[in-house]
Amino acid sequence: MNAEILSWPLWLSSPLALLGAGLLLAQMLGLVLEARRLPKLYGAVAAGLLLGVSGLGMIDAAVTTQFQELFNAATALVLFEVGRKMDIAWLWRSRRQGASLLLACLLRVTVIWGLLAAWGFGWAEAGFMAALLIASSPIIYASMVSDSQASGVTVFAGANFVGLGNVMALLVLFPTVAWLRMRAEGELASYATELIKQLSRLGLGVAIALLSYGFYFLATRLTRARARLRPGMLLAALLMDLGLCSVSAASALLSLLLMGLLLRNAEKRDNVFQAELRTGQDIGYALLFMMSASLVRIEQLLHWQTLLVALLLFAARILMTRLALTFATAWDSQKKNALALSTCSLVSFGALMVDNSMTGYPGLSEPAQQIMAALLALNVLLAPGLTWYGLHLAGENHEEERHA
Repeated sequence: MNAEILSWPLWLSSPLALLGAGLLLAQMLGLVLEARRLPKLYGAVAAGLLLGVSGLGMIDAAVTTQFQELFNAATALVLFEVGRKMDIAWLWRSRRQGASLLLACLLRVTVIWGLLAAWGFGWAEAGFMAALLIASSPIIYASMVSDSQASGVTVFAGANFVGLGNVMALLVLFPTVAWLRMRAEGELASYATELIKQLSRLGLGVAIALLSYGFYFLATRLTRARARLRPGMLLAALLMDLGLCSVSAASALLSLLLMGLLLRNAEKRDNVFQAELRTGQDIGYALLFMMSASLVRIEQLLHWQTLLVALLLFAARILMTRLALTFATAWDSQKKNALALSTCSLVSFGALMVDNSMTGYPGLSEPAQQIMAALLALNVLLAPGLTWYGLHLAGENHEEERHA
């Protein structure tokens, strides 16, 4: 037998085997944490840190890029679920509650923009960073809700806020990206061209969602598919949506959220999609958590000036959300605190674009890059726990039923 094969562990030479080993470790650690009534998805965080760039270096950006389509598909399922749980009619009918969630998004972007500008960042650069910090992470929120088996008014409001924040972040992000690129090229005419290009991505994403949902609608009607058969057809439509967005550079986030919205607000029949894919979603959450943690560089948190700014921005998002919720009348003070904490997470630029290989930020200076890297490190380490604690604070978790 070849001596090289004997001297080199076979699973290290296979990215797929390495990914499987990491996922197995993540689930083992998760079960240990779950037995102690702690968030089991911190097992995926621990596995990612151990195997990633801050640990053994086995899983890095090169490995994650090889599985980009797999990660995009897992993200697509999460975004679809976020859209499916958004209730546009409730946001409109609830008046003060819906307005307070919208105000929270506006306060986040305005205050963060002002803070970054006061610290010396350019308006365009500060606007880009503030746009990213509007949104809460659909992956962290959805996974913690699933982990806690949570349901109730706070979870419902949080799901609507996550969806609303992601849509608003996307709408603010595109003009700021166009402005950053215009500054890089030094031509004002390029801004209009770039803005039209970015807006066309949004419009194309909407068109693809309508097309994909139309195929799903026709397929289920023509075949008279029963409820237990429709999840497979829906999954096929989601993959078609994601694939078309990928090849056309359309906004996959907006398209997948819209698919979820259409299913909730246009589809009147019972749907069993969530129940059928619960196990697959839990594995997808663990996979996405592990890969996010594997790319975190802990050394980004060792520079105290950068860490201080990141912590202030992280805290400001929570405080602005809580301030906006003051005007809501349907929730008591504890549930408002719980809602502000449970939506504290943030997203990366790659996650908003549904492309986890996009680890950089176009047009940002080195200090801004460092702050965003520190924020994402804090997001992986702190946000899952704070989200989990917020759900417990609301009193809407049902983990005791699982441990009974």
